[in-house]
Parts: sequence; structure tokens; C-alpha cells
Amino acid sequence: MNFIPVSIIYKYLNWRDRHFPMGNILRHTKYVLVFKTTNYCWYRCPHCCECSGPKNPRTFIPARTICSYLDQAHSDQSFSNNVVFTGGEIMSAYRFGPADYVPTLLNHSLDLGIGTDIKTNAAWVRAGFGESILQDLHHVISSHKPYSLQISLSLDRYHKNALENNAAVISRLAKMPNTNVVIHISGFNNHVDMFPALLEQLRSSGHTIDEVLVGDLANMRSLPIVDDQILLHYSKGTLLDGGRARGMEWAHHSDFPQFQFLSADGMSLIAFDSAGRVTLGENSGRKISTKWHTAHGPKSLLYTRVDLVKATWREETRARLLQGWRFNER
Repeated sequence: MNFIPVSIIYKYLNWRDRHFPMGNILRHTKYVLVFKTTNYCWYRCPHCCECSGPKNPRTFIPARTICSYLDQAHSDQSFSNNVVFTGGEIMSAYRFGPADYVPTLLNHSLDLGIGTDIKTNAAWVRAGFGESILQDLHHVISSHKPYSLQISLSLDRYHKNALENNAAVISRLAKMPNTNVVIHISGFNNHVDMFPALLEQLRSSGHTIDEVLVGDLANMRSLPIVDDQILLHYSKGTLLDGGRARGMEWAHHSDFPQFQFLSADGMSLIAFDSAGRVTLGENSGRKISTKWHTAHGPKSLLYTRVDLVKATWREETRARLLQGWRFNER
């Protein structure tokens, strides 16, 4: 059997990383796990980058599979110790999935000490099963370290009744004891007036809203806190032109989103979806992706990451040949 000398292998790897650096960046940056648990949603928002909607399959990534990936990531030094649970609409599990789906994921993640974020459109707050969701959230929050869970709500004019639904969720949780939770309100640059309107609606409902300073000395910021227990964090972003958002007036086009998967703090997003694909990066344009689920079952997290690096090399080669793309030092 013939073996390739180690020195030649290293020379090849150094050459590849020097001329095709995106895979090298991916291998050496921390990653955040994102689980798009389902692509079903009772809304069909015109801006949805995931093309989620009520006609999509009512299927979910099995909770045991997600918990297995969390266990694998927890022992990986490259893991940022952050996970995001989203959809579609993850709370639709209360209609079509196992009743304990959401609390199982949240409890497992928080028990491992992972920073946990759950994203939802909050439309369920007026549904018949809304009270069950609120009670489950309260139990998860009160059973773990204060502010270890973040609930992310969408506040924009694309989601029907978003202002009223956000206010109802915050108001209901604020009335429960020991509900020390971070609620992240996310909107778009052209809808920034909605957050002050939300605060005013909460005040008009009798809630006390104070401001506190959080962060380090180099990055202090003022955040409102509701009734001494709910910390509200507001962020605004740019609407990306993926999915149904393509061609919308406010949608931002990104020529090479597959090479923009590194966030400002140097982390990459590894997003698993319910169709068996795992993707890097932004929700617009051409994506770097591979399969996390095969005919033999789920791949390990290690092999999934290796396949994503290979897919990154292929995409960078394609972009160089077809678009003349060049890497710019960050």
C-alpha cells in the first residue's frame, strides 16, 4: 500500500487554506446550532425567507435527534454554547406534534448549561392552546438559572397583529412569579416605531417599565425591564431577499450570502431543517448546505461539519470560476 508523505499533505492543506480560505475560517470559528424544527406555520408572511406556511408538511425534527446533537456539541470545544430553536413556527408542535416537544428541547438544552433562544411569532397567545404554552414556558424559566432562556418575538408589520401578540405574551409572563427571562424583540429598519409603541401599550396595561444598564464598560447599553423580572432587548435588522421576500421593496440583496455566514463576533451558524438539510449562513440567495439525514439515519455532528467544509470549498471554487469572486481579508 502506498502512503502520501505527511509533509505533502500539509503542503496541500496550507495551499488550499491560503487560496480557498472560507473552509479554513469555518473550521476554526465557533459555531451556533440552529434547529429549524419545522417548516409549517399558520402564517404565510410575504417576507418569509424560509417560505414557511400552512400548506407545508406538519413534520418536525425529532426531539431525540436534536437532544443527541446538543449532547455531541456540548463536548465540542468549537461549540459556542449557544442554540436557537425556530421554524416555521415551533409552537405549532402544540397542535400537530408531541405535547412535550418544546419543553423537552428547552429543558435538555438548559440542563446542559447551553445558552438557549426560542424564536416564535407569538400568534399562539390567542389560540386555545396558548395557556399551555405559557405555563410550559413559565415552568422552564422558573426551573433554571434566571435569564438563561431568551424568547425571541417578531415585531413588524409583516406579521398580523404582531404588536398586540407581543404585548399579550409579555404581559401574561410578567404576571407569573419568578419569570426572569430575556425577551428579544426583533424588527426591521423600516419598522422601528413599533418598539416604542409596544412599551407604551405595556405601560397602558399597568406594567412598570424601568431601564437598566447591562454589558461591560466598553459596551454599555440601556434596556427596559418589565415589572422587575422581564428584560426586553430590541434589535433591528435588514430584510433579506430570500424566499418570498425576493423582490420586496425593502429587501436587501446579497451577492454572495454563502460567504457571509460569519457574524460580527466571529461565529458561524449551522442550521438544521426538518427536510434533512443543514445550511450555513444567511437566509437569502444561494446557500452552502449538505444533508444531515441520510437513508441510514442522522449523521454525527462531526461528519456534518466536515461535509459543510467540503461544500464550502465547492462553492468557493464555483464562485471563483463563474463570478470571479475574490476573498477580502476581514
